[in-house]
Amino acid sequence: MVLIIPRLLSLTFLLAGAAAGQAAPTSATPQLSPQAAYDQATRPLEITRRSIANWSDSETEALGIAIKQASEACSERSPEQFSGDDLIAFARLCSLGQQWPSVSSAAARYIGSTEPKPQLTQAYAYQIDAALHANDAKAGLASSLAMLQAVPYDSLVDETIRSTLHYLQLAFTPDALTLYAAREPLILQALRTPPPTAAMPIHVLYADGLAYAALQQFAGDPQAAAKTISELDLATPSSLSPDDSIPIAETRRQYALLGTHLPRIPLTVSLFSVGETPRINPNYGNATVFFLFPDWCAQCVRMAQQLRPTLYRISQNDVHLYGLLAQPAPSVAAPPHASARSRSVGKEPPEPESPKTPSELLRGTPTLIVPPATIATFAATDFPLLIATGPDGIIRFIQPAPENALNPGDFLDQVTNHIAQQWPRETPAQSVLGPGSAQP
Repeated sequence: MVLIIPRLLSLTFLLAGAAAGQAAPTSATPQLSPQAAYDQATRPLEITRRSIANWSDSETEALGIAIKQASEACSERSPEQFSGDDLIAFARLCSLGQQWPSVSSAAARYIGSTEPKPQLTQAYAYQIDAALHANDAKAGLASSLAMLQAVPYDSLVDETIRSTLHYLQLAFTPDALTLYAAREPLILQALRTPPPTAAMPIHVLYADGLAYAALQQFAGDPQAAAKTISELDLATPSSLSPDDSIPIAETRRQYALLGTHLPRIPLTVSLFSVGETPRINPNYGNATVFFLFPDWCAQCVRMAQQLRPTLYRISQNDVHLYGLLAQPAPSVAAPPHASARSRSVGKEPPEPESPKTPSELLRGTPTLIVPPATIATFAATDFPLLIATGPDGIIRFIQPAPENALNPGDFLDQVTNHIAQQWPRETPAQSVLGPGSAQP
């Protein structure tokens, strides 16, 4: 983001100059503040830069060099050499070098120290990060619970605990619910007495609380979810600025989709095969999953290119899978004339091929082109958004998916396996195409 945003500044200043002296439009509709609107406008840049695969070759090469040097520097030192703030600096160095045992040791040494610990929050963050990278769910949970007891709830605590919850939510759901339950009183207290800075906006706290209710629903406990929602709404201030009220309304709208039937989705084009009529199989199998994303999301397009082999694999469990590419309807262009190409061979240098569009890259995958308004239908703000239904077409899960979501045994499989167990089909009736079909 640091490398991209400055390129926008000159344009920003030009626009600001052109708009000088103009009166701000008045509207009865709540509007985001200029800063919040700017944050919203640059969200696609943030999402794009988040994926290292979108970085330039020079940036990824520099990152590789930095990791190697940090790893070597970490290996030349040990936590026993340091105390106080130097332990946190050592943990930071080893974290960049991906030397997780050293990160964990440094953090534990700092936490256990009897000296003043002004960076205790950072120490817990490093300790938890190391545990999750080591796939030690038990240690990650224990450190997260300890962190909630030891330090004030701020933005770093929120980010760290959210990482643990995402790690635990599907593979270790009871542990995730335990951590959510321990955090919820802190969320409610922060909502009742909002912090004086914007580091922890009310809408972020509200979304954190709502995520607890969503997991309670996913675990098959709608009564507990309703209680969580009631407590959350009571704790939320009645008077909110648009910067909080607008995102909270969108968060509530997305949550309200859980437990309802999949809404009608207008379909424009099917990319699965030429001439195929776009459709969503009304027989939802054991589960039906959609990956919704806009055409600018490069990592989403890369992931969607793997939908077809993933479909072949999960269709054995009668799970249906679709990509939903949100973009305007593509124009149909005639292919270049063969004789025209042949005449140019050997006489003129070939023209460079234009980059393929997302729809061209996704030909042959179970992807449906849908109107851009579909993003608003599901109140999507991060991508790709995974939407999963049970065999009855009822939405059971909505959440942004990580880039490794399609890996065997990972995010997608965990979601669909849970749905199949929690909401099994009432009858063994096969889908229209039959289990094991390679079509969605």
